Amino acid sequence: MPSDRVHCVDCREPIPADARICPRCRAIQPSPLLDVGVVVAGVFALLFGVVLAVMTVGTSRLLGFLLLVVGFGLAVGGYTRYVDRQAASRAR
Repeated sequence: MPSDRVHCVDCREPIPADARICPRCRAIQPSPLLDVGVVVAGVFALLFGVVLAVMTVGTSRLLGFLLLVVGFGLAVGGYTRYVDRQAASRAR
């Protein structure tokens, strides 16, 4: 199988790597840029949350801790999704 083909997320049939919609089942394929955006947003929220949590008091500090937790979740979740996709593509 050529390396420029990936598998559909629903029907698992091989499709071209640049296809956004599966020609067989019409399922929309996820964009890898979306994963990168989630990780970047998570890192930004994490860093901004650290600044708010350390340098402010009161409600802003609480907001900083909340951003810290949400940013950590987004960054780690996006990275683990990437690792899971890589493992799934190697398993096939």
